Amino acid sequence: MTTGHLPLTSRPTAPTSPHRGARRGLGVLAALILLGGCATTPPAGGPAPSAPVSSPSTEPAASATATSSPSPSATPTTPPDPLAHLSKAKRKQYKACLPKTLRAGSSGSCVTLLQAELKKAGFYPWGKSRYVTVAGANAILNYQRSRGLAADGWVGKDTWLALATKAPTVSKELPQTCYTKGVVLCVDQAHRTLTWLRNGKVVKKFKVRLGGYAQHAKTHIWRNFPTANGTWKVYDKQVNPASENYGSGAMPYSTMFYPDMYVHYSPGFNRQGYSQSSHGCVNIRKRSDAIWIFKNTPIGAKVHIFSTKATV
Repeated sequence: MTTGHLPLTSRPTAPTSPHRGARRGLGVLAALILLGGCATTPPAGGPAPSAPVSSPSTEPAASATATSSPSPSATPTTPPDPLAHLSKAKRKQYKACLPKTLRAGSSGSCVTLLQAELKKAGFYPWGKSRYVTVAGANAILNYQRSRGLAADGWVGKDTWLALATKAPTVSKELPQTCYTKGVVLCVDQAHRTLTWLRNGKVVKKFKVRLGGYAQHAKTHIWRNFPTANGTWKVYDKQVNPASENYGSGAMPYSTMFYPDMYVHYSPGFNRQGYSQSSHGCVNIRKRSDAIWIFKNTPIGAKVHIFSTKATV
């Protein structure tokens, strides 16, 4: 896998405008109101129900005179300040950065704060930089996954607050689908681990590297290449599969479970660690571990990849 230095070359697609979504919602509501006003089809074989007839009243209707007691006015409550526990200087830094969104290529004083906080959390072991580098972008993604946040590589309010409040990592508990009959490769994106199970029993665990911020081999565009969550079956195994994008020798000892996602040894992971990422594959750092998985995982084995979400 070829890597390079960063200046941002592509920007993720902007989300749909909330106003446009609101207009669509009003349109649906209007359609429902129109449908609600249509005549109800009568039951088959029976006459249409007749309209109720009111008989004349012999007594004048009593006027309602009950008065409703005024409801007590709700006292507005001020939500607690999530930055209250910070020092005055640190709180000032965070308040200045909360409205800002950082991504690969961003620069400025908030990048300095971001790198320092990611370093404290154990996701940024590299030196300071004036801008968000490739390593920084992948550190953001790995941190977001570990806290159950949306892993998009963009540092917005949720990520800032998680850093400020020292949000805990999500649970390491494996989902029940991993504890089934046969061999299962269970990949936890939050903790970057592959757990190898047989008949519901954990046999081995491996540290892995997953998809992230990387450069496309042909277009040379930098973007996020996520590893997809889901359940698949191993359909093939190849010692040195051919790769149109990455050439020969790029994916040794591939255990294949999806056309664009394999479990394989990564020389890049072995050299660069988490400063880079895969293009969606599950990278194994040690060749001997990749060989063990390759030899012991049968065709038809289940591969389950999951991301644990943060609990509120």
